[in-house]
Amino acid sequence: MLRRYLFQEIVAPFAAWTGFLSVLFFVMAFLRGMDFLLGSAVTAWDFVRFTASLAPQFLVQAIPIAMLLATLLGLGRLADDRELVAMQALGVKPRVFFGGPLVLGFVLTLVLAGLSFTLQPWGMRSLRLIAHEIIRRNLVSDIRSGVFHEEVPDFTLYAEKVDPGNRWTNVLLFDGRDRETPLLALGARGAVQPDERLENVVFVLEDGSVHRARGFSEDYSTVGFSRAEFKADVGGAFFQKNNFRSVREESSPLELFEARRAAFEKGEPTLPIEVTLHWRLGQALMPLAFAFLGTPLALSRRGGGRAFGVMFSLMSYVGYYLIARAAVQVAEKGELSPALAGQAPNLLFVVVGLLLMFRVERRGAA
Repeated sequence: MLRRYLFQEIVAPFAAWTGFLSVLFFVMAFLRGMDFLLGSAVTAWDFVRFTASLAPQFLVQAIPIAMLLATLLGLGRLADDRELVAMQALGVKPRVFFGGPLVLGFVLTLVLAGLSFTLQPWGMRSLRLIAHEIIRRNLVSDIRSGVFHEEVPDFTLYAEKVDPGNRWTNVLLFDGRDRETPLLALGARGAVQPDERLENVVFVLEDGSVHRARGFSEDYSTVGFSRAEFKADVGGAFFQKNNFRSVREESSPLELFEARRAAFEKGEPTLPIEVTLHWRLGQALMPLAFAFLGTPLALSRRGGGRAFGVMFSLMSYVGYYLIARAAVQVAEKGELSPALAGQAPNLLFVVVGLLLMFRVERRGAA
């Protein structure tokens, strides 16, 4: 009965904080991608796909911190209303209050594990492709009549007239990839077509000529053509604008395990894959670690209210990732076991939580 009551006390604030943090993370993601999300070729459907792809990642980020906030605020309300004092007077031990947060933490661990095996890697892969597609469409649609276009690295494009459907008339294309022998292409008509690699675009010119010179020497050549294709690797522009690449989250734990096995059979290094695999598994256990830490803190808190809960949760979340990042870097150097590196912040939070609970047992709840 008591465990159910404690569970109900933290479920409501958990749901509210999860929704709020998800919206906050969406706003932050939008600001990160504003350079291309506000481009001339973006549609409402692009926003829908963008949000749907990021939603699993929002939940993975929001659930642990919402869990800690809910524990601190839910149990903190019991302390403020003196319910904890009344329960202790009836002989209820402080350790009993672990029940509700641990039940919720276990459920949320299963949710995070499910997301890490399914929707999260799918969403991050889809997001990268969507971002690349939007950036490439923006690059093409930004070409205007009578304006020099230099968004594609090492290429300058000029079209006297741009017709609907991005068909060009009287086109000038400067290819400066080869610094020693740049070339200038002139065409009566032109267009752009996608390449099998998403990072590339192909400029197609018709009925024109290519002019090439070598430095300032007299070595100058001209070649006529009826159709010519110039492949531009716009990956540089993509990587500058696409802030949504996260290699760690693009593979599920099962895919990482298979990649580790394949690398081992080929005699290739497996350490980076193992570190990433254990980091992903450790990430799924964050709610349980936060339940161990948040419960004794809520029981021992004396004053501070909501401000304390919010501030401590943010500091704990940042501290967790700093510890995790440090452990991962040490493990990647081969100085720490990948399994221990993945669980290091969880183990630390659990140990600190148990020590705090021992202190609460001795001194009593607030």
